[in-house]
Amino acid sequence: MPPRLLQRIVENSIGAVKPSVLFEKGFHLCGDGLDAFGKEFDLSRCRKIKCVAIGKSAESMANEVERKLGGRVTGIIATPIQKHFDLKRFLFFKTGHPFPDKVSTDAAREIYSLVSSCGREDLLIFLISGGGSAAAFLPVNGVSLSEVNKTLKILLDSGVPIDKINLLRRHLSLLGGGKLAALSPESEKISLIISDVVGDDLPSIASGPTVEDLTTPSDAYHFLRESGLTNKVPKSIAKTLIELSRKVSKINLKRDFIRIIASNLDALNAAERAGVEEGYNTLVTTRFLDLNTESTADLLVSIARSIEFDGRQVPALMLLGGETTVKVTGTGKGGRNQQLVLETLRRLAELTAKGIFLGRTTFFSFGTDGKDGNSSSAGAYVSAEVLKNVKGGLEEIKLHISRNDSHSFFKKYGGLIMTGPTDTNVMDIMGIIVE
Repeated sequence: MPPRLLQRIVENSIGAVKPSVLFEKGFHLCGDGLDAFGKEFDLSRCRKIKCVAIGKSAESMANEVERKLGGRVTGIIATPIQKHFDLKRFLFFKTGHPFPDKVSTDAAREIYSLVSSCGREDLLIFLISGGGSAAAFLPVNGVSLSEVNKTLKILLDSGVPIDKINLLRRHLSLLGGGKLAALSPESEKISLIISDVVGDDLPSIASGPTVEDLTTPSDAYHFLRESGLTNKVPKSIAKTLIELSRKVSKINLKRDFIRIIASNLDALNAAERAGVEEGYNTLVTTRFLDLNTESTADLLVSIARSIEFDGRQVPALMLLGGETTVKVTGTGKGGRNQQLVLETLRRLAELTAKGIFLGRTTFFSFGTDGKDGNSSSAGAYVSAEVLKNVKGGLEEIKLHISRNDSHSFFKKYGGLIMTGPTDTNVMDIMGIIVE
């Protein structure tokens, strides 16, 4: 069983950013007056209210909108999450992730048609969350879906930072970078967004379908060239980006209300409160973590050593938010959170071999969406005590790391964090607990 504090951290951080909690606080209807997270709308002046929900939180967010607006609203849901609500007024698409599939393009076409049909007297509500890039995707002219997916896989397997992957996806999509909202220039629009990117960069969240993008196709092409990936991806990708660069035009979005309703900061704040209430000296060190798993493991172990050997801050809880990257070299099961925790255990094993034993620290990392990579767990936790049970010692740990098979390791030795689907996604929570 996870330590009591870790259980509270997982429950509190995820609970704070669930759509049911967010909309109960911020989305209210009184007669014809709609208060949408601080913005007032007079629904008596609307001919139709249409809603487009995209991403991992799409169905849960749409459920809250239908619950509040009832028969006033109709719309479309595109999500990689299995259907679990009975919504009467929404067309539902179960799509691919992290790579868009045929259902993703079918959903995107329906969304394209719906938004294009809206006029000045209509209100458009966009519900955007992480995973939206793949959930509703139409490739730009000149590239195929398979060519886009091949490119994305190369980028992901190469450990390319997520902001660069988002840059490519935006400019290879007919909906990204504000192009979706631009299909209905006269409609009044609301974009309610759950952020899953470091720094809450709006164009990067679900490829920014309803927000202005200051980057260009030329930026995407130059990234490919400068990173040495131009010759690795399909030839059509670079060619199309060059052609798009010649005819790019600025998108101006008018009458739009855009609000981030939840982010990693909200989850971190809830986790911090749990630590304080349990009597731990608690500190959030960053919510902008954007490193590979190896560097992050070095950082976590370094912090733990300082706290254990100093001793004055104990009991201590150190929290970090953000997202790590993994260079995939194997075909095992797991994700960046489990890989990070296993990398951390490797460093503990190396320290132990030198006579340095961190016996009071628990390390953890989990994704707030409840799914880590290609596994069913949200993440993992570990302490030096686990080393006593690892039959193959350091070499067994290294083997699982090289195979990207962290899930099998933790399934064998314990330490998996299981939450199931959470209906939300605000990146990852990492940290150390020192008793």
